[in-house]
Amino acid sequence: MILPPGHAQAVAAPRRLRAREKWIVGSVLAVVAALILVTAIALAGAGRSSGHGCVDVTISSSLGGQELYGCGARARAMCAAAGAPGGYGGAAGRAIAAECRKAGVPSPAPR
Repeated sequence: MILPPGHAQAVAAPRRLRAREKWIVGSVLAVVAALILVTAIALAGAGRSSGHGCVDVTISSSLGGQELYGCGARARAMCAAAGAPGGYGGAAGRAIAAECRKAGVPSPAPR
């Protein structure tokens, strides 16, 4: 097969991107940058934890889960209800009592 004159130079020359291709590349880069930013913000934002008089515990049950959080008087009330009659019993009481110990808030022994 006979190739036209200048074919080798045309094939070897770098191809320029068209406006649509530049727009697509820019859009993909913008989406990747946004995902990296969202991931960094999500990982940098620390959640609450038990300590310094504040209690944070998540209790799961057959109907779903519940997050309990309290500081000061509310934390003391939660810890007092752990294992007490009419309060939090079973696994929930034990979980609250463990978080109360981490926070340094006194609680009765769980039953």
